[in-house]
Amino acid sequence: MQPTIQINGQEKPIDSGLVSVAELYEIADCGEGRIFLSREDGIDIPLLAGEYLLIRGGERFVAGKSSIEENPPLRNEVRPEFNGSRNLALSKAKTTGKALKERDDKFPQGRLFVDIEDGVDVEIADDMTIVVQDEDSYFVIPPSPDDVIDLEECGKHDRRPPKRHKYRIRIDGDKYTVDSAEITGADILVLAGKRDDEWSLNQKLHGGKRERIAANDAVDLSRPGIERFETVRRQAQQGDG
Repeated sequence: MQPTIQINGQEKPIDSGLVSVAELYEIADCGEGRIFLSREDGIDIPLLAGEYLLIRGGERFVAGKSSIEENPPLRNEVRPEFNGSRNLALSKAKTTGKALKERDDKFPQGRLFVDIEDGVDVEIADDMTIVVQDEDSYFVIPPSPDDVIDLEECGKHDRRPPKRHKYRIRIDGDKYTVDSAEITGADILVLAGKRDDEWSLNQKLHGGKRERIAANDAVDLSRPGIERFETVRRQAQQGDG
């Protein structure tokens, strides 16, 4: 079922995900009025074309005229999830991708993503203005020279890789690009040019733990903590428990 939002009490269908405020203005058809995101603490946030916010369904908006400033201070701070914790508190609901990313003390020049439940996690550009809500989840990964997600870099630094992207994986000493997060152990061995009846496969996780991957095992490359894959000749594994 398609999610809906409320604008002045009327239900409006909309696709979920990161939505441009300009699209909300088209849906609202409010003429010269402005659209405001309703918050339970009573501080409505005025929205401007060119800004973005995450829509899940059920959000409430009002349209009308008001002299309230464009990014008012909040009575209660916004506390989105940021890199897996809720230690970040924002006194204003609007921020740029660059300003939010710079809250990361490890990768202030990294890549910022917003978690899209059951969808493709969306990268937030430095110049994008986003309206942050308590339910949002943002995370930063190490920088990379292209759009491909480097799994080893994410794993080494214990950062969750974005869902449903292209991934660069390391198998032994070489790196390969795959188009999906869903791959089998046999697929990984094929990439390395090795037969699954002659070679075994391990995945190394953050912290040093290794897990055996069978040929028909499904591997989720968006799983946090995967650093690399290692192949071992089966003859060398004889006698293992």
